[in-house]
Amino acid sequence: MARGVEADTVEEYLDRIGEPFSAALRTVRDRIVELLPEAEQVISYRVPVFRYHGRGLIGLSATAKECSLLLMSPPAAAALDGALGEGSFSGATLHFPPDAPLGVDTLRTIIAYRVAEAAR
Repeated sequence: MARGVEADTVEEYLDRIGEPFSAALRTVRDRIVELLPEAEQVISYRVPVFRYHGRGLIGLSATAKECSLLLMSPPAAAALDGALGEGSFSGATLHFPPDAPLGVDTLRTIIAYRVAEAAR
């Protein structure tokens, strides 16, 4: 499966990627919404992205084997690599299996870092 799919909305993207990826990314999306309710959910470059004060903060995607949280910041990924306790980094992307969606603590850490980074 390609990272991006043709979709106009986040819901449409999640519907089109199929299970078990859809359920995992919905869980992560819902956790992000709880932690950052003021973020706007959009499709950008064919993947769901959370915009915060007009800037892309983090994104979601799925591949043939795993789910991904796109940090959209190589410096953030480098700073957080080894500090999260779940997932594995490749560049600025945190990969995780669909049967183990990222937890609230991990997402809270990433969001806090990215919000602080965006405020600079």
